[in-house]
Amino acid sequence: MRTYSLSTAAFRKADPEPSLDVIASVGFQCIELSGYGSNLNQWNFGGADDLPSPPTGRAATQMRRAIESRGLRVTTLHGPPRLNVLGAPTESWRTASMKVLGEHLRFAADVGAAGMVIHGIPNPEFLPKEQTIAELTPKMVDAMRQSVQDLIPVAEQSGARLLLENLPYTVDLNEPYPLMAMHQLRPFVDQFPPEQVGLIVDTGHAWTNGDEPESEILVAGDRLWGTHLQDVPRENPHDNHWVPTTGELDWPAICAALDRIGYQGAWTFEAIHGRDGETAQELARKCFETATSWGK
Repeated sequence: MRTYSLSTAAFRKADPEPSLDVIASVGFQCIELSGYGSNLNQWNFGGADDLPSPPTGRAATQMRRAIESRGLRVTTLHGPPRLNVLGAPTESWRTASMKVLGEHLRFAADVGAAGMVIHGIPNPEFLPKEQTIAELTPKMVDAMRQSVQDLIPVAEQSGARLLLENLPYTVDLNEPYPLMAMHQLRPFVDQFPPEQVGLIVDTGHAWTNGDEPESEILVAGDRLWGTHLQDVPRENPHDNHWVPTTGELDWPAICAALDRIGYQGAWTFEAIHGRDGETAQELARKCFETATSWGK
């Protein structure tokens, strides 16, 4: 039986408790907690590079109770992005990222999440300009490997799996960039225990990168433990984050691929932007209507 979940990313600028009310009212029973870009005084965690620590102790318990009191549960936590990556090419950058990601992985467990979405390789716009991609690639790959190794004990203790996401860096690099797509990420995660390290496929990221989402799903295979279901146009995609079926991806093929691999994780809708200017509430409703049409 499928588990449908809704990312809270569309509500990132809204008060959290009324947002949870809306999500529950449209019919969802599960959420991916995604506070990045939000007012940190409201969600208490987010995506700025100078993040405060996430809620702990009583504050984390209160957040979990607020979620569960509405008949919702957290399937995944979206870890903080931007500079908070596994593959930081300098040790000072990597050390700072490890502190932030470790805290959020513990927070994921506190709110009952089975996994935390993590961005592995940094956006090229943040890289040192004095070095080429070719020079930085081995440093980033080694940093990703070391960072995963450092976080595995935290994942093992917390029970929340690390989920590495395919990423849509669309800048014209004119040279290969590592560990963005599943054909790169799947062999990478095979080095690590499946109980602590898995993959998440973002359908819009895949097509923005020029990859068929269904092919990415099949490559991820039994290491796939998360999804970001979002739509984009076939021509000139820009990681649009539209409601699935409102763009031009092949959703019957995507659903069939997930069924083919026996996918057991949450089918998470990550619609952030309305193609026609929809509100966050309207996006949530449309996502649930799509989920209902796909059936159980």
